[in-house]
Amino acid sequence: MGAAKQVELTVTVHEEDAMDTVRILHRREAGFGWSFESPDAPGLTGGGDAYDRASAEDAARFASASAAEERGNPAPTEIVFEHFVPVGVAPAA
Repeated sequence: MGAAKQVELTVTVHEEDAMDTVRILHRREAGFGWSFESPDAPGLTGGGDAYDRASAEDAARFASASAAEERGNPAPTEIVFEHFVPVGVAPAA
């Protein structure tokens, strides 16, 4: 497994028909499990006992669709997810 990198997370929503990129920052706290957040989707947080990319992506899709709806825009149809895990912390395979 390659080295993980730790980076700040940012979600970018474009008004034009471009592909959106959502960065998801994952953290693991001993005794508490995994959590995630995205600076690109204010208020987006979640987590669980295991590292779960799919749940984080589902939550980000929902947040993006809700934000677009509030602005009166269509929900983004194509989103690229970038997942970041702290250096030295490997998710279970």
